Amino acid sequence: MPPHQHIAGRIAARRGWLVASACLALAGAAFAAQPIEGLKPGIVLAKVGITDMTKTQQADLWKLVDEYATVDALQEFCGTKLNLQRRAWRAVGTCVEPTSLRKVIGTFKTKKDGYLKQWETLHGQPDAKKAVCERFKTKLSEYSKIMSGQINEAATACRNCFFC
Repeated sequence: MPPHQHIAGRIAARRGWLVASACLALAGAAFAAQPIEGLKPGIVLAKVGITDMTKTQQADLWKLVDEYATVDALQEFCGTKLNLQRRAWRAVGTCVEPTSLRKVIGTFKTKKDGYLKQWETLHGQPDAKKAVCERFKTKLSEYSKIMSGQINEAATACRNCFFC
């Protein structure tokens, strides 16, 4: 069975850790940071970065990036652009360090480009492409909904962040 058929379950199972780790990291940063002039006492601006995550959380992040890249490459191969990079930046740009976000998006882009090239190499002929896209049509719709939901969830978490 192709690994793409199990991605939806793995993506859905991991969505909670990102929000939880971001909140914990932001809480720790808020307690340790110095207040910024002009803000009310106790309010500290903070952004979470990769270095604020545990090694396990980082490993989970890179697995999730790989899974998103796999699905996004297949989506694009089949004619649908999800614009995940732009949407992710807008969703979490206010609560994630720009250097960390650039690193994640850069890794995502590199992986996605590699997967897209593989899809085109293996199934680039029109009949083969049509067969692959038809076979994954239902799953691609499901993956798209899951990823859009996770991006929206992340955006909501950043907007509602008490520590940002």
